[in-house]
Amino acid sequence: MPKLLIGNWSNEPELEHMTDESRRHVGAQGQRMIWSAGPGDVVVLPFHPAPGFLAYVTDLLGFGPDDVHVLVPPEGKLTDVLTSDRLEAPAFVAELGEVITERGIRQVEAFYLDDYVNRLINRLGLTADGFAFVDQGGNELLNSKVVFRAIAAGIGLPLADGIVTDVADDAIEFLCGLLGTGRSAIVKQDVHVAGLGNEILSPAAGIEAQGALHWKVLPSRESLVAHVGERWSWYTSGLRRRVVLEEYLPGSVSLWGEADISADGVEVFGHGQIRLAPILDGVVIPAPPEASGAPAFPGFLADLARLAEAMRAMGYRGLTNIDAMLTADGRIVFNEFNARHGGSTHLFRIGQRVIGGDHLTERCLIERRDCAFPEFPEALRVLGDRGLAYDPATRTGVIIPVYGSHGDGLGGEVCVVGEDLVSAEATERLLVDAFSG
Repeated sequence: MPKLLIGNWSNEPELEHMTDESRRHVGAQGQRMIWSAGPGDVVVLPFHPAPGFLAYVTDLLGFGPDDVHVLVPPEGKLTDVLTSDRLEAPAFVAELGEVITERGIRQVEAFYLDDYVNRLINRLGLTADGFAFVDQGGNELLNSKVVFRAIAAGIGLPLADGIVTDVADDAIEFLCGLLGTGRSAIVKQDVHVAGLGNEILSPAAGIEAQGALHWKVLPSRESLVAHVGERWSWYTSGLRRRVVLEEYLPGSVSLWGEADISADGVEVFGHGQIRLAPILDGVVIPAPPEASGAPAFPGFLADLARLAEAMRAMGYRGLTNIDAMLTADGRIVFNEFNARHGGSTHLFRIGQRVIGGDHLTERCLIERRDCAFPEFPEALRVLGDRGLAYDPATRTGVIIPVYGSHGDGLGGEVCVVGEDLVSAEATERLLVDAFSG
């Protein structure tokens, strides 16, 4: 049955505060939805893929570029991303309605079922898995770090020492308690992704600050009080939300897993390790032996499934990705959940649909979030000439999942496929060398 796929990205208020370059980067990530497409599907993207890119993706998936229909709404208040004004443009809605009627489409799969996407679904008379839940604000609940801490604590998951508050004085007292004993803290905006809404606070320099875009050394109570006063509006998203404050655990390895939540139950279908530099800079699938061989790792997968089951009991249906940390002393501590396509869901689709076999045990995938590609045909030529292009016979090589993520329309993301971590890392080094000049 054909479906409508929508390549949006997270919450619209987050997009408004990004630079033009950042919006281009996340807008390009809408192309990840093409890896979930099949013949007869319609894909809504913020801008048209580069010439040749759609044919490249569909060829790897085993069908032709004419088998899918790409629609791009008219320009709106923000460039390069899908926003409410673009998706609600009357001419676009009319055209989309005609196309989905012609193709007999009734089902929607969006990267994130935000309010403006939900309005479009209702307007078109379509549905999505578990739509009743997200249409009543469930999307906000299960993409909230505040709500996550409540649910995770309620079912007994291991969490970092922390609080949730909208009172600045309470935040100051908690932070002073941490920093006053030589520990560090991480401040998390309630709704944000990829570490962009995080800040690390430490009493002294010298820690490895990973997982946050911002880091501040505050050696005294006075400096902390002043800093929190300056940052409180940012912490609380303009005084609109509560903020999460937790102990920062340096030396931890960032892990995540993904699950499919249906009426029948929960299926954990993949896991990996997040690469931070200092925020999200790609992933390794599956989690490398140093992490997956840790005594706590089986418990991580079991607790991940328990959390997904709690989301299912609330009425959520669809994909979820759940983050955790393997601490320096070998514990698992959970971070957050996201009730939507994950930033690496498309990599699991590539594993399932392109690589095939038991890709989680037979292959290693390394993602790079930013590669300096030239024009797309030239990028493919270089990969071919260097012997780096993905080879279906060996099930190894370089795949370009996203193209055009730079402001000039060039650049993109990379999925390196190797027989194991060592060979994948070797190919990655060759890739970087091929496009470094």
